[in-house]
Amino acid sequence: MCAKCCNLTAGETERGKWHKVELMNEADARRTGLIVLTGFRATGKTAVGRLLAQLCGYEFADTDAMLIKRMGCSIAEAIAQQGWQYFREQERLLLVELASWRNTVIATGGGAILHQQEWELLRKQAFVIWLRTELASTLARLRQDENTAGQRPALPCQASGQGLEAETAALLAEREPLYQAGSDVVVETAERTAGEVAEAVCSRIGLKQFNKN
Repeated sequence: MCAKCCNLTAGETERGKWHKVELMNEADARRTGLIVLTGFRATGKTAVGRLLAQLCGYEFADTDAMLIKRMGCSIAEAIAQQGWQYFREQERLLLVELASWRNTVIATGGGAILHQQEWELLRKQAFVIWLRTELASTLARLRQDENTAGQRPALPCQASGQGLEAETAALLAEREPLYQAGSDVVVETAERTAGEVAEAVCSRIGLKQFNKN
C-alpha cells in the first residue's frame, strides 16, 4: 500500500508523472487484472472507474454504456419498448462476456448483481469493489443526476405511486446483502469526490506505484 498512489490526482496521471500501478495483494496470484465496481445507482461507479483505470494503466468499460450501444437506444427506451426481462437478459449475456476480459476496470449497473450465477463466474476472475452510499446521499444524488431522467429507466415507484425514498430504501434492502456477499471490499462514497473515492480504493486494495524512471 502506498501513500503516493492515494495522493495522486487524475491530472497527474494524465500528465504522465506516473506510468504504472500494480496490484500488490493476494488477488494478483489468482486473478487476472480485472477490477469490477458494483453498487446502487448514483454511487459514482463510472467516474471512479475512469480514474481508477488511469491509475492502473487499464482500459475502462461501463456496462450501461455498452448496453446502450448494443441495443441502439437508451436503457429507459429499451425497457419501455421491450420490457425489463429483455434488458436483464442483455445485461446477463454481457456479464458472461466480461469474465474473459483482462486488464480492465469495469463499472457495472446497479442491478447487475441480481444475476447471481453470472456474477459468481465474473467474481472468480475479478477483484470486486462495492461503492456504498447511505440512503440519504443516494436520494440526493438520484434527484440531482441528469442521467436518471435520460438514459436510465424510471424507478418502479413512479408507476406504483410509491415515493422515491420508500422505493430506494426497499431496493437497497434487497440488494445490499448481494453487494456485500458479491464483493471483496467495500468503499464508502458519501461526501467524497470521485477522486477521493478512487484514492480510497487504492488504499483498500493495496496498489504499488512506480515512477517512469
